[in-house]
Amino acid sequence: MSQFDDDVEKTTVLGQQDFELLRQQIDRSAYLIVISGRSVGRMYKLDENKTTLGRSPDSGVLIEDEGVSRNHAMVERRNDEYFLIDNQSTNGVFVNGDRINMHRLEDGDKLQIGSNTILKFSFQDEVEENYQRKLIDAATKDALTGTFNKRYFVDHLKTEFAFSYRHGTQLSLLLFDIDHFKKLNDGWGHLAGDMVLKNLAGVVHKQLRTEDIFARYGGEEFGLILRETDSERAFLIAERVRRALESHEFIYEGERLPVTISVGVATLKDKNFKSPKDLVRTADQFLYKAKEGGRNRTESDLMA
Repeated sequence: MSQFDDDVEKTTVLGQQDFELLRQQIDRSAYLIVISGRSVGRMYKLDENKTTLGRSPDSGVLIEDEGVSRNHAMVERRNDEYFLIDNQSTNGVFVNGDRINMHRLEDGDKLQIGSNTILKFSFQDEVEENYQRKLIDAATKDALTGTFNKRYFVDHLKTEFAFSYRHGTQLSLLLFDIDHFKKLNDGWGHLAGDMVLKNLAGVVHKQLRTEDIFARYGGEEFGLILRETDSERAFLIAERVRRALESHEFIYEGERLPVTISVGVATLKDKNFKSPKDLVRTADQFLYKAKEGGRNRTESDLMA
């Protein structure tokens, strides 16, 4: 091959590479991904020219965290570049550990806003977005039921407990499990048991608020974190869930399976618990009391 042919081939290759890079930039969208904090796992697509970050319900990226202002910061799009701007917040905005007033965001930058929330700025195409969501789901969700897993639940409970403890708000915890689940598995088989677990999750989800955290806590045990919810309201939610499952028809191979739950409820109020473990322990004690009382019932401190 002559030098001329070699140069032409190199130019063609570089041209293809530049074209591919340009195509990727056009096809890729900018995202903020919450990697630490109350909303860990959330992905926000930055498809507006200006996106506000803060505690205001009108914020494009809603951040419920200690020390976050209502309109804490803003991401502004200028042509194909994104700039993070501090909106004169009380506690500042940090990128990769440095406090900033304005910063041009680059792929992979980590933003800290408030005491616990860290977001990652990332360019992703449709394939990468779907892959990212799958990674997040694999880390935070139970594969069978689609609910959050125990690790996510425990971490989130710690965050919610600390927030409620500092601000004097009430926080309720529900623990429940399926009555006689072993007998159901032994009688109809594990496929029937899996069907019950999966369908149970779907029924429960319909009874909850957007902010409630629902997780599979163990084999047939589940948990609910109810933010800013007192004992009375938590008991009503527990009963609504219990009755919904009691009346739902779990059909397996043409036969209805008997499915009920027992529920224990504990509420953090006036700093009556010193740690999340104490709250869990009390909810578990009420769950045990519900079983001892005949199952298919709810027990809480309202009956104490």
